[in-house]
Amino acid sequence: MTVLDERPAADPGPAPARHDLVRPLTIAVAVAAVLAVVLGVLWAVTLTDGGRELAETRDVVLVDAQRAAVTLNSLDSAAVEPGLDAWEQMSTGGLLDEFRANRAEYAQLVAASQRTTTATVVDAAVAELDLRSGVARVLVGVDVEVSQAGQEPTLVRNRIQLEMTRTEQGWKASNADVLE
Repeated sequence: MTVLDERPAADPGPAPARHDLVRPLTIAVAVAAVLAVVLGVLWAVTLTDGGRELAETRDVVLVDAQRAAVTLNSLDSAAVEPGLDAWEQMSTGGLLDEFRANRAEYAQLVAASQRTTTATVVDAAVAELDLRSGVARVLVGVDVEVSQAGQEPTLVRNRIQLEMTRTEQGWKASNADVLE
């Protein structure tokens, strides 16, 4: 019997590294492309849905309502007229009409009482906001320190519901109700 001289097959060695990376790189590129499309669509929807405008307006209304609450609850008996001017600057609509109609009476009462009130906002939140009509309802918690000559200051806590109306000068209080 003859033995054939068989040669063993040559060992090709390890596969080239390029072949091992093709599949993971293809998957990574596909995932990145899908992610880019999804994020692009979400960005476009965010820009066009009005939510951003609503959030920005809500923040402006909140700041203006807090400023109005402080102004409308602060009055110095030694400087009544500038305080009442500030009330008028922060108000519009029916509230402004009320302040103008009763200004002399308010000035007389505050001067006679010799009281000074100073308000600070404790908390505030926009409860409703209608961009189309330009009206918002804001709930504001204020602490009002009442000082009167010869007496210890007292602290009064109020919850106020302000109706804010958009004007050319910004958002102004058009109605104010103290909540119980």
